[in-house]
Amino acid sequence: MQIPEDTDSNDVRDALVDWGTALNQLRGEFEQRFNEFDQRFNELDQKVERLDYKFNTYPKGTDGMVRMATTIIIATATVVVLSSLSPAVTAIVPALAAANGS
Repeated sequence: MQIPEDTDSNDVRDALVDWGTALNQLRGEFEQRFNEFDQRFNELDQKVERLDYKFNTYPKGTDGMVRMATTIIIATATVVVLSSLSPAVTAIVPALAAANGS
């Protein structure tokens, strides 16, 4: 936009109209870029929320599996220990009964 040296009111008016048109174009481009940015930001926010949900469910599932495995191990150990003591208990019970009866 060029403003001549010897200006009259029409030249100034034309320059201001050109400047206003350029400003409106910049505003339109800015709004378009801002809307694109806002849309991308919202998409990223939704992805982060989904990832956060996945990370929250993973430890809960892992904790349940660890508890189940611990229960199985304790139950198995109890059976193994008690089964190895079973012959000794069956020998002690008649001996104690005989000792109380005499």
